[in-house]
Amino acid sequence: MSSLTAALPEFELTPRKGSGISPASFTILRQWFMAHEHAVAPVSRQPIGQRFAELAATWREERGFTSSVNDMILSHSYQRIVALGLRALPYILLDLKSGPDHWFPALAAITGANPVPPEAAGDLHRMAAEWLRWGDEEGLVD
Repeated sequence: MSSLTAALPEFELTPRKGSGISPASFTILRQWFMAHEHAVAPVSRQPIGQRFAELAATWREERGFTSSVNDMILSHSYQRIVALGLRALPYILLDLKSGPDHWFPALAAITGANPVPPEAAGDLHRMAAEWLRWGDEEGLVD
């Protein structure tokens, strides 16, 4: 357990009435603490490509057939992929080449970029194509 999560008693990870923090904000906060805990955990000697593949498979299994993007991106495995940072970019983009998936929030969080024009929002195939074009321009896509 990291010093950050150790400093927060378990009861602090659930919203209190009158705290002024919405349940959605608490969910995000809890997910952030979980991702942080894993980010500061000892570094795995596992190759990053293998780590990404395992986390992506777990993420797909965890999310099932949900249509909730929030549920997808707040998944523990998804957050761990985001925590991999720039090292995960080539693998996320490679995954997008095989077919569109909801990697767009992770890509935006990791890169700070959003190459998707507003008119393409919601069109997974076009969004994937825009990110792949961006990745190619950045030298991240083969």
